[in-house]
Amino acid sequence: AVYSWATISFGIRFSNLTNRGIITNGPYRYTKHPAYIAKNLSWWMESVPFVSNQGPWVALRCTTCIAMGSFVYYNRAMTEERHLMADPEYAAYAEYMKTHGMFAPVQRVASALWRRIQARTKAKETAETEQSI
Repeated sequence: AVYSWATISFGIRFSNLTNRGIITNGPYRYTKHPAYIAKNLSWWMESVPFVSNQGPWVALRCTTCIAMGSFVYYNRAMTEERHLMADPEYAAYAEYMKTHGMFAPVQRVASALWRRIQARTKAKETAETEQSI
């Protein structure tokens, strides 16, 4: 349903090769890539590749295959974003989504955790350096 909603939001402007305007309504008000997210979630949820009655190697193979497909879509989204960032309207939209998008809370928590890890690592390195002097 989300994939269809995202596709319909494009209307006649749908194209993978050209920027025909920035869409910020429909599911695009929640995330920059709703169609890619919906497609990937459906693959993972439909197949549940890590659960297999044929043994762990089959489960690992299936999980690896779907992970590779997800990686392709991740790279595709990042490539599209690099190209679209030349458009000031998209750059403003991307900046807005950093703080207001569906994944903004996750991003804030991940950033805070990363800063905390870095601070602890730096404090530990400083203590070890002072100790060796």
